[in-house]
Amino acid sequence: MDNKTNTYPATLDSILTKSSQENASDLHLLSGHPPSIRINNEIRALDYPKLTPQDINFLTLSKLTSKQRKKFQEDLELDFSYSIKNLARFRGNLMIERGTVSAVFRIVPYEIPQLDTLSLPPCVKKLCGLRRGLILVTGPTGMGKSTTMASMINHINQNHRLNIVTI
Repeated sequence: MDNKTNTYPATLDSILTKSSQENASDLHLLSGHPPSIRINNEIRALDYPKLTPQDINFLTLSKLTSKQRKKFQEDLELDFSYSIKNLARFRGNLMIERGTVSAVFRIVPYEIPQLDTLSLPPCVKKLCGLRRGLILVTGPTGMGKSTTMASMINHINQNHRLNIVTI
């Protein structure tokens, strides 16, 4: 599962940077396809060559600690975090798909958007002012749950003295 040389014309950091600049929610790395990004729930290929299994191994496995590599080899999947200073954090998921490593990176910007900029109904802001209760934020993948929750928590922290428990 390892490759010591890199023949791919880009690094993982440069591909993640391009994905972030394109305002993508996710980056997908799949053998036989160029790196692809998800924007508004549509996947489109970036202007890079198709990835080989060796390319994906080099791009992804080189970012793991030895403990993470061991866990990936045992479980054949791994959730981990990765960050690029002054750009964003990424929730990575590595998996074995059709016998080769595939990866998905969810882009998590450092900057939390203000609640008022998310085009949410006014009742969401009202929920943030409640002194107690349970708020569930649900929906399909890539539709803004994490961004909504981060903005809500940020709004509560800036405007109220409340305890917040997240699960």
